[in-house]
Amino acid sequence: MQLTIDLPNIWPNEKTALLIEKIEQIFIKENVSFEIKTALPAEPDSWDKLNIEEISVDTGITDFAKNHDYYLYGTPKKS
Repeated sequence: MQLTIDLPNIWPNEKTALLIEKIEQIFIKENVSFEIKTALPAEPDSWDKLNIEEISVDTGITDFAKNHDYYLYGTPKKS
C-alpha cells in the first residue's frame, strides 16, 4: 500500500515535521513497517516568486480601490 500526502508549501517546517512524527508514531504503535520519502515540487510556482512592487502600476487614481468597477466597467461611482 502507498500513502501520499500533499502538504501546502506554505506550511512551516516545524508543523510538517510534527505531522510526520505523528504518522510515524501511529505506524510504530500498529507495528507496521513504513518508509517516508519527502519530495519538493520540481519547479517552484512562478506565482510564489511574484514581486508586486516590480509589476505594480501607479495610475494616479486615488479612489481606484473603491471605484474600480467604475474605471473598469463604467458602472456608477460609489459615494
